[in-house]
Amino acid sequence: MNSYLNLSLSNLSRVDNKQPKQKKERMEKWNIKCNVFAGNEKNEKLMIVIKDIVEEFDRLIPAGPPLGFKTLEIVNDEVSGPTFYWPKGQDFYKIALNISDLNYNQAAFQFTQELCRIYCDPRMRSWFIQLLSHVCALYSLEYLSQKWSENPPNEELVEYWYNFDSYKSNLLGAAFSKVDIVKYQVANEWVQYQVNKLRRKDKVNRGKLLIIAYELLPMFKKNVESWQMLPFIGKCSVTPPPSDPKDIVADRDTEPDFEKLIGQLPELMMEFANKFYDKIGAREYI
Repeated sequence: MNSYLNLSLSNLSRVDNKQPKQKKERMEKWNIKCNVFAGNEKNEKLMIVIKDIVEEFDRLIPAGPPLGFKTLEIVNDEVSGPTFYWPKGQDFYKIALNISDLNYNQAAFQFTQELCRIYCDPRMRSWFIQLLSHVCALYSLEYLSQKWSENPPNEELVEYWYNFDSYKSNLLGAAFSKVDIVKYQVANEWVQYQVNKLRRKDKVNRGKLLIIAYELLPMFKKNVESWQMLPFIGKCSVTPPPSDPKDIVADRDTEPDFEKLIGQLPELMMEFANKFYDKIGAREYI
């Protein structure tokens, strides 16, 4: 049985279920259809973590995704997932996870990565969007760990918060195990070198991408306005997406246009943008 849950009407509640008016208004923007598991009970439980992530994205990026809020379908695909299905000609987003059981930490990481694509522009694909999706996913694990430790969703999950931290540590541990630690000591130079390789169309290494994201995450956490960069990413691509947000046929492999991006960001983001560009070497000529 499909589980169609409207966040504004969901009966999911935390131990402290008092919600400010602003949060309730944010929740009304999304309708989420969760059909990851065969049973409705597991889907409703999964919605606990999905709801927390969606609310945090809405808080960090109040303008919303560039193509607007639509029905969001979540399924499970043990072959192709995690991935984003682009439903050409249809008015909804569809995300596939790849989970074998109700693991909130794994689901949170995968869902956040694909939600980041929606906020950048799902018509565009690039290594830069992949990188930002890793930054967002690591942020979600840290955010959920803190949130659930202070205010667990229910009595059953009072002790679960630690699993978000351990999942993040395991992911990073596996990634770092394949990197020359001596070379990595000069973090800025290593990050710039790896980004330079990506800009030269080197093959994307997910482990190294995760380490770069780990190095960038503190900048995003320190500058709360930084997340508002995401909706500018897609339109600042080479080749850019169609200007009409209703034109959803495009599905393009692109490269980031860093010069165009920094020219379009609002003034409140310039201090962060300059530091971010320095960190990844975005001003270097390729």
